[in-house]
Amino acid sequence: MSDTNPLLQLTQYFKGEADCPKSCAQPNFWSYEKMWVENAAERAEDIPRLLEYKRDVLPYYDEEDGIPLSLKALLYNRYTHWCGGYALEDEVRGFKEFLHENYLRRK
Repeated sequence: MSDTNPLLQLTQYFKGEADCPKSCAQPNFWSYEKMWVENAAERAEDIPRLLEYKRDVLPYYDEEDGIPLSLKALLYNRYTHWCGGYALEDEVRGFKEFLHENYLRRK
């Protein structure tokens, strides 16, 4: 993977490496970003995860934070997989906090 790939400018952790660097503070985020960058299908407009995100999440959380919608949908999918099971409004609120505190590293 070329480090001149413009998608790499949109990632926080994955920068084109073949393997996750030992110094990476968030290997899960690195691996999700790697999958998103390397697989065009992950960025498709009609991927079910993105359609679900647009339908369920955007009415509650449509913040412009520089994260592409398809990547944010992937992160939300993984968040609800590991931390979900609550009412939609609560999951979205938790995801927003999680995203800022863990992925973007800001509150």
